[in-house]
Amino acid sequence: MPRDDSRLRKLLAPYLGLGPSLWSMFGATMINRFGDFVGPFLALYLTRRLGFAASRAGLLVAVAFAAAAAGALLSGRIADRFGRKRALVACHTAAALFNLAMSFLYGYAWSPWLLVAESFFRGGARPLISALIADLAPPERRTEAFGLQYWSINVGASAGPLVAAFLFDRSLPWLFRGDALCTLASVLLIARGVATHGVATPPRASASIERPLLERTDERGALRAFFARPILACYCGIALLSSVTYSQTGFALPLTIAKSLGDAGTSFFGAMMSLNALTVIVFSIPIARALRSRSPLSCLAASGAVYALGLGMLALPLGRAGFALSTFVWTIGEIVAAVNMGVFVARHSPANWRASFQSFTGLFLQAGMALGPLAAGTAAAAGFPALWIGTAALCALWGLGSFFLDGWDRRIVG
Repeated sequence: MPRDDSRLRKLLAPYLGLGPSLWSMFGATMINRFGDFVGPFLALYLTRRLGFAASRAGLLVAVAFAAAAAGALLSGRIADRFGRKRALVACHTAAALFNLAMSFLYGYAWSPWLLVAESFFRGGARPLISALIADLAPPERRTEAFGLQYWSINVGASAGPLVAAFLFDRSLPWLFRGDALCTLASVLLIARGVATHGVATPPRASASIERPLLERTDERGALRAFFARPILACYCGIALLSSVTYSQTGFALPLTIAKSLGDAGTSFFGAMMSLNALTVIVFSIPIARALRSRSPLSCLAASGAVYALGLGMLALPLGRAGFALSTFVWTIGEIVAAVNMGVFVARHSPANWRASFQSFTGLFLQAGMALGPLAAGTAAAAGFPALWIGTAALCALWGLGSFFLDGWDRRIVG
């Protein structure tokens, strides 16, 4: 038993002493993602409750993600000027208010446009979270901070989809109200628990010279500073493709499961999202520790290969066990990517433009989330097997691109 305790302490040691502000961020994230009821069931809400065809639903989901991309692009510049915490609180609050409105107006054919507006503010919040994590965590501990933030997301998401599935079938207004109330609770925790000054300790003297140089204040405008780092522009192309493929886990996957399992598909998709979250809870910290010495882009390359395997399986005729195995496999790919992408962007970002750089890269992630459902809604007419084969091929492509970009990154960072 003492040996087991020693192993546990060794595993958790990098996550201790991160400071109350970071832990408040982790707690707020956990609450917010537990209450992310609407997003995973948006495609089913549009097709089953409003009667939209798959192509029309795909178009509307794409518009919502495009609005999120616009929100992310605008929020970064505002946050760098007026304060990242203040902008994050404002975005979350606005998103909650639109979901509250939806709880009364969900039955109208035009009501999804309220969700487009909600997506604008929710999308605006996402890059600000990453920028605040980079602000609060010392550079040498960012891998642990981003990894724990990702773990917190999935602790919340492990139970959220099951609650959302229950509400979707029995009380649709509370699907939207629950989302709004959880978002407001997270806002309160951020407002009261996150101090934006004097929290993060300075880099240790032993830290490498290259990282502080890459993060020094850049007096040029945000766009000029961004394009002066061409590796980030190349990374954005990879982020776009990876996001296109990942978006299918929230759009094409529930439709595939529903087609295979019929009326039982809604609750089973909720179970698969909980399996996704539980896999992250169990495996993310050990995987992050195992890959700590690996470069972020080499991890992203490995992630592409794992995604290709997990999503490619969906081209086969699967039952419940097959869907569960596929979800487990692509979730491992998600873990490998998620704990490294924020670290890569943060170490190539000047301190004064962190939120803007997160917004620029987030714009491509959101664009991929918009393009994915749009393309899938059209491709579904040719059948889901062809859609998943194409998705797997795209995963292999961005994984290969990450492999080649990793060599460039090694020369820059040293």
